[in-house]
Amino acid sequence: MKLSKETLALIKNYASINSNLLLKAGNKLSTIAVGNTIMSTVTVPETFPAEFGIYDVNEFLGALSLFEDPDLDFSEKYVTISQGKGSIKYFAAAESAMVTPKKDITFPDAEINFTLESSVYSMILKTAPLLKSSDVCFVGDGSTISVVVVDKKNQTGNAYNYTLGTTTSKFKVNLKIDNLKMLPGDYDVSISSKKISRFKSKTSDLVYYVAVEADSTFEV
Repeated sequence: MKLSKETLALIKNYASINSNLLLKAGNKLSTIAVGNTIMSTVTVPETFPAEFGIYDVNEFLGALSLFEDPDLDFSEKYVTISQGKGSIKYFAAAESAMVTPKKDITFPDAEINFTLESSVYSMILKTAPLLKSSDVCFVGDGSTISVVVVDKKNQTGNAYNYTLGTTTSKFKVNLKIDNLKMLPGDYDVSISSKKISRFKSKTSDLVYYVAVEADSTFEV
């Protein structure tokens, strides 16, 4: 089998969340951060024949990159990556040696909902290192929803602000910039007062669940 460019991009993205990846039989991928702060699920075009554990995803991607158009032949203990007369035998890791999602997330009712466009998400990621900001805050003041990129610990620090839409609620939802690992794109964002947020792609079933910081406030 071959992996599409889209699937390779997803696997590379998942490597930024967790260096481990368990491919399960079928066409679903999922990953979870070591501290359980991020989880993601997605359906891919390929159907994997059996469970296969990858301990170091970047190493696996590096092996694939040695070939222009590799074929993958999965067996119980290893996958053969090949093209022409060359091949690499890449061995699977045991699930017990990896951090993997143990169950699906049942997302609770969300009091806050809005759209995060790709251009705004890109600006968040660009402004954070420039302004030396470690936090992103979604703020409702009873009339508008804004996203603020800021360092919460620095009251006089620089901040980026963008108005996302309108709301009748008041809240301040804090997330860590380091937990924003989504692929570029437009997302429907839902946030629950149970301290969890969901970023759902507008173009596929790709979903990221991101932990909400404990100092967030909800007056919805």
